[in-house]
Amino acid sequence: MKLLHWTVFIDLLGYQDLNGDVQDIESAKELIGFMNSNKQIFEDQTKNEQVKEMYAKSSYNLYEHYEISFAFISDSLIISYTPNLDKDFSEEIALMHSANSLLIILQRLRLLIYKCAHEKKIFLRGGISNDYSYIHGNFAVGKGVGSAYVAETHAKYPRVILAEDVASNTKLMNAIDSLSMRMYNVSLIKDDGKKYLDFNCFGRITLDAKSNNEFVIKKATSSPTNYKESILHELGVLKGYKDAIEFQIRKALVLKGSMDPDGIKLYNSLKDKYIWLTNYHNESCISFSDLRIALPGSFISKDLSAFQIFKDVSRIISKAKELCIDDELLKQL
Repeated sequence: MKLLHWTVFIDLLGYQDLNGDVQDIESAKELIGFMNSNKQIFEDQTKNEQVKEMYAKSSYNLYEHYEISFAFISDSLIISYTPNLDKDFSEEIALMHSANSLLIILQRLRLLIYKCAHEKKIFLRGGISNDYSYIHGNFAVGKGVGSAYVAETHAKYPRVILAEDVASNTKLMNAIDSLSMRMYNVSLIKDDGKKYLDFNCFGRITLDAKSNNEFVIKKATSSPTNYKESILHELGVLKGYKDAIEFQIRKALVLKGSMDPDGIKLYNSLKDKYIWLTNYHNESCISFSDLRIALPGSFISKDLSAFQIFKDVSRIISKAKELCIDDELLKQL
């Protein structure tokens, strides 16, 4: 059996607003710089020899089995993981390698999500398909581009969902669950009628002080310093998400108060997206209520449950000290 092709279609939500703010050469260069820095993430992942050497020494060498290409087209990103068709594998191994590649895609997209939220307070939405795609320069063609795009349009909320051809492949889904449970002791796919990648799962298990997750325990005992740095990093990620979500909520409330019919229509669309994203974010803040988001009463209907109001950031530092994070690291928070 051949390995499965992966095609990813990503839409940067909020890019139109960023583009609309470009009024002169300075702001134009600033936005282009931001997009080029996003591009550099994937340049480093596909062409960096040190990254390839690291994978060559690991149990799964991604670059031995896949050729990776990508293209940024305006506010969209298309990524193609093309398998090496010269090799055949047993069905079990082929599915496991294909699943492993999806987990790598998840981790790499997570970096882009955080960067966009932290730097521009925007989020992304996307779809992933196993259908074929080919990228040459700024051109992306193939059935997979359409399949992943259609999945993105059905995502509704800021998330990356699996296209029907992926979600309906029972053997593949079982391989993804088996591998993620083996590696992280947690499923990396969530399902609310649509199967989507759980980008916050790493933060949740890392920050759970009472975690009995084998992945976390092994990480904490093998390298306590690296684990403490991981905690600090995940706190920073959640703080970045919180700031970005609250920023978007404030923008939506301005639209609501505009009394403009188009503005109110857009507000209603944004409200659903950011209520969902707030719920998803708050799930990751069980041990750190400071980082949870309290939606304004004017933003939600009375039948929705209220969220715990976030406190001062000193609570985070107190919690971090309980976990024995060094003072020097705390100064970076």
